[in-house]
Amino acid sequence: MNRLSKVSKTFSQAASTYDAHALIQKFVAQRLASKVLSQQTTPLGAVLEVGCGTGILSSHLASHANLYVLTDLSLPLLEKAHEKIKNDNVFPLVVDGEKPCFSASFDLIVSNLALHWLADPKGALTRLAACLKPGGRLYLSTLGNNTFHEWRTAHSLEDAPCGVLDFISFGQLKDWLPLSGTRHVEEEWVTTTPGDSLAFLRGLKAIGARLAHPRHKPLPYKTFKKVRDVYDKNPQISYQILYAAYQKPEKVREE
Repeated sequence: MNRLSKVSKTFSQAASTYDAHALIQKFVAQRLASKVLSQQTTPLGAVLEVGCGTGILSSHLASHANLYVLTDLSLPLLEKAHEKIKNDNVFPLVVDGEKPCFSASFDLIVSNLALHWLADPKGALTRLAACLKPGGRLYLSTLGNNTFHEWRTAHSLEDAPCGVLDFISFGQLKDWLPLSGTRHVEEEWVTTTPGDSLAFLRGLKAIGARLAHPRHKPLPYKTFKKVRDVYDKNPQISYQILYAAYQKPEKVREE
């Protein structure tokens, strides 16, 4: 099974438990929606959302758009999102966000905490920018590479490889946005306090975020228990949230 299929499968399996455990996703969606609505005139025009999940971001923005295209790789999540947002201007589609199948037809493209799940996030940003009309804007949030540093540190102290994905760094995200147009990246830190390591891991599973690094092999039980014991001495988890904004030029510069 390739990575794309694994991502779709794990998130689809979590469709019934996602909303109850997606506290960070809800917080970041609200932040991202505020950034969009404070910078954009309403109505928002034609909007594409990439990786809509259960519609957490969509619920903030869809009513402000003339056309809102909901997309996700997971059909169960997409159906959940469409159940929440029944507006006549909303159209759900199963789409691979890494390879969007649209022309330059959107005034706005948004994505909440989905980019880091793509195998080629840099290429995806280039292709998504191509889906914008001249002057169109792209707003997204993603996890930064310092996310879960407490969990990573617990592994490091026991000389054990950690299965957490390699998230995107601040510099990478800024560099990956198209050079043409206007680019901006900022960060925000959020810290949560799960009861212990098992509560942390179960929370990830409940939202479908349990896919390990492609080269990771499960740790022997004794090693895993030692890692958990180290982490459980101070069970907290930090999220480095990266927000990116890009505006496509009104006109293509002539060389």
